[in-house]
Amino acid sequence: MFDPVKTSCQVFILTEDTSTFNAHHDCRKCPNVNCKLRNIPDTEVIVHKGNEVKTILVKGTESLLDALIRENYYVSAVCGGKGRCGKCRIRVLSGETLITDEDKAVFTKEELAAGWRLSCRVYPYEELEISFEQNDESQFEILSSYQGEASGSVGEESAYDIAVDIGTTTIAMELLGGDSKKVIHTVTTINGQRVYGADVISRIKASTDGKKQGLQDSIRRDLQKGISRLVQETGISRDKVKNIVIGGNTTMGHLLMGYDCDTLGVYPFTPVNIDFIEGTDKEIIGEGTGGAKVTLLPGISTYVGGDIVSGLYACGFEKTSDVCLLVDLGTNGEMALGNKDRILVTSTAAGPAFEGGNITWGTGSIPGAICSVKLEGTDVQVKTIRDQAPEGICGTGVVEITAELVREEIVSDSGVLDDEFFERGFPLAKTPDGKEIVFTQKDVREIQLAKAAVRAGVETLLLRYGIEKEDVSRVYLAGGFGYKLDTSKAIAIGMLPEEFKDRIEAVGNSSLAGAVKYLSNPDGDKEIRKLVELSDEIGLSSDKDFNEFYMDAMFFEEE
Repeated sequence: MFDPVKTSCQVFILTEDTSTFNAHHDCRKCPNVNCKLRNIPDTEVIVHKGNEVKTILVKGTESLLDALIRENYYVSAVCGGKGRCGKCRIRVLSGETLITDEDKAVFTKEELAAGWRLSCRVYPYEELEISFEQNDESQFEILSSYQGEASGSVGEESAYDIAVDIGTTTIAMELLGGDSKKVIHTVTTINGQRVYGADVISRIKASTDGKKQGLQDSIRRDLQKGISRLVQETGISRDKVKNIVIGGNTTMGHLLMGYDCDTLGVYPFTPVNIDFIEGTDKEIIGEGTGGAKVTLLPGISTYVGGDIVSGLYACGFEKTSDVCLLVDLGTNGEMALGNKDRILVTSTAAGPAFEGGNITWGTGSIPGAICSVKLEGTDVQVKTIRDQAPEGICGTGVVEITAELVREEIVSDSGVLDDEFFERGFPLAKTPDGKEIVFTQKDVREIQLAKAAVRAGVETLLLRYGIEKEDVSRVYLAGGFGYKLDTSKAIAIGMLPEEFKDRIEAVGNSSLAGAVKYLSNPDGDKEIRKLVELSDEIGLSSDKDFNEFYMDAMFFEEE
């Protein structure tokens, strides 16, 4: 901090006005980027992305990642800019930046020498020229509803409706005929808020750190683009859209509405509003004539939101006497157990591993993502999405490689890789440019934590409901990951009990399907309210039984 460095001292901060801080002080190369006295002028950075070249201004107090997001660049940052996921890679072509400990943990010495850095750790102090290339997540494979293919036929109808699922990772939208109630067309996209982090905790923190408006603008922009695509690709008139129904978790709803998220992330985790929310398209989505009614489906709690209520509705929980289990295998790990008389719900911190997040070579379901793995000893056969050249590992690939490594005893019951692979990871394939895709010890731990959270949540719900595994008549797996998951591999690693083997049904995007059902059913309001009233939440953070189940489920040993 001081130049020259001769001694240590204490600095008593009497003001945050950096102009009054008179010590001989050079902030430019100081690693304490969160210092209140940091005083660096705004810096120009030339950005190369593909064939596009643009000059942006990085404010003195923000990271390069923050500036790229502000300029509407899509940068993968599943850890929320904490320097942990290693996804926000850029290459410095000219100019100098500090090499941080986080950079050293991700890049080799050769890569660092070539200018590779994590953009979340770059705080420019002089003009830079950078380049970056990201996997094209516009080709991310996203599931719509499980109710079948859209008809693709646009007959003349008096009006049209739109069903929407806002997921933490993806967004899916379906256009329905207002008269026929048939699904006509579907569009899907990545949730642009991923640049603020892969999970709801990261989004909540970003919102409370002053990025609330950016988060709201992002989701509104995604919805506006989706609606435009639906009407343009079907040739209907925008003013004929009369109803838009949205299912989504509580955090997504708060960010869309522009609510403060301060209380969502701290005990007692109080939401601003989880009831039905209604308004016009202009009021809620920020675009439109105001002639379309927008409805956000209600939630049960902060961590069991409208997407789960919509999923329960899609699966018919409001009418069945059989006890069924709904598990959403996403970042939040929500689940519900019950029937038309009683429902227990909970949410577990599964994290983003099931969607490739926090995995060294993890990626979304893009072409080239390793989605299936077979091992014979250490010989590897991989399958990628669309049979493209390997680019990374998606969620199903993560589960499959884990199951195979355990079966071949390359990973121990306690989750430790063999000594041969402990440091460098287990090699799976090579990218087109020759980089080795590996599954590391850290990755094993990530999937252990995720699968243990799911299994412990299921066991806790069964215990609180007072039934055995054999008493569950049907297990619904929701979400794109659950739809494509080889359930035998999920059972093999202990994520789901063996007793569920012949009762599992993948239902895809049940939140979207529930929104479609709501639009098609005149009794939708009453039936949705019934589901909410029937549901009681089980909090897991201080539940002793959950903690015991969780520790047991960390192991891979057979029961």
